[in-house]
Parts: sequence; structure tokens; C-alpha cells
Amino acid sequence: MKFLKENSYDIVKLFINQVGITIFSLILYTSVDMIKTNGESLPLVVDVLISVLSTLFYFALLYTAAWDWGAKDKIRIDGGRLERDTFKGMKMSITANAINFFLAAGCVIFMGIHLASDSALMNTLFFIFNLILRLIAAMYIGLLQGIFYFAASDEYLYFFYQSIGYLVVPIFAVLVTHMGYCFGLKEKKIFPSAKSKKQ
Repeated sequence: MKFLKENSYDIVKLFINQVGITIFSLILYTSVDMIKTNGESLPLVVDVLISVLSTLFYFALLYTAAWDWGAKDKIRIDGGRLERDTFKGMKMSITANAINFFLAAGCVIFMGIHLASDSALMNTLFFIFNLILRLIAAMYIGLLQGIFYFAASDEYLYFFYQSIGYLVVPIFAVLVTHMGYCFGLKEKKIFPSAKSKKQ
């Protein structure tokens, strides 16, 4: 509880970054979908490219924010005003991604039960959870479509596989945030600035 109280602002900021990227992604998907070639939609590869670029941009934002937090905490740690917690970035990211994990897990469970029992209720619950998940994590849509589109034999199985994908991809966001925070604690940059190269 103390962790949430002390870091609530930064955790909310992580989630706001996600919402910002998902809006950006939805605008790109919609704009591209309006472009037709000979009356047909553009190929799936275009959606995949949009998704990959949006996701990389999102990860870059996460890394930069986490690096700054790590660098600021290092000053406080060196001054004896803060206890070192190497996993702080990871814990913040897991908390910020809790809604993603919850919705994706719900989708996997509901679609799994629907596939096993053909339950209309489970299918409805899946649809609701999946809709919300797509609205808050749109940057992953094209990427997961590209991975699972040809892997599933029917539509429901495709949605089941895609839900597993939605459960996995936030793990990468957590790892990127963790890496950024750890590098910030060490004041180590992946790409050194021109100024530091001269020194």
C-alpha cells in the first residue's frame, strides 16, 4: 500500500502513456483502412507495420520515463534519503499493466470455456472484455493479427490465441520499464550522447 501511495503519480503516468499510444494507433489504423486499392482494403502487412512502429514508440516512451525515474532515485539513494529497490520499475509497470493482464486473462478464460462448451454467456463476456482490451491496447492489434491470423483453424480459436497474445505482450512492456529504471539507477545510456562521447 505504501508503494502505491508513493508511486501513484508515476504509475498513472505509465497508463496515460499507454492510452496516448493506443489513441495514436487507432487513428493510424482508421486512416489507413480508409485508403482502398481497387476497392479492397490494404494488406494485413500494413496493419502489422503500424502496430510494430506504435509498439516500439510506446516501449521507447516507457524506457525514457523509467530511465528518468531511476536517475532521480539514484541521487536520493546516494544521499541516503531512499532505500535502493532494483525492482521498483518492474513493480510500477506491473501495477500500471494490471488492467491489461486482468482483461486478457478474462478473455482467455471466457473464450476457452466457450470453445469447450459453446456457452453464449461466455462468448458475450469475452466480447465485452475483448472490446475494452482493444480500446486500451490498440497498438498490439496488428501485431497479434499478423502472428495468429493463419495459425487458427476457425474464428473462435483465432480469438483464443489472440487473447493469449494480449496476455503475453504486456510482459515486454514490464521488462522494458524494468531495464530503463535499472539503467537510470546506473546512469548508463544505451546510446551515449555526443557530449559524453567527446569526454
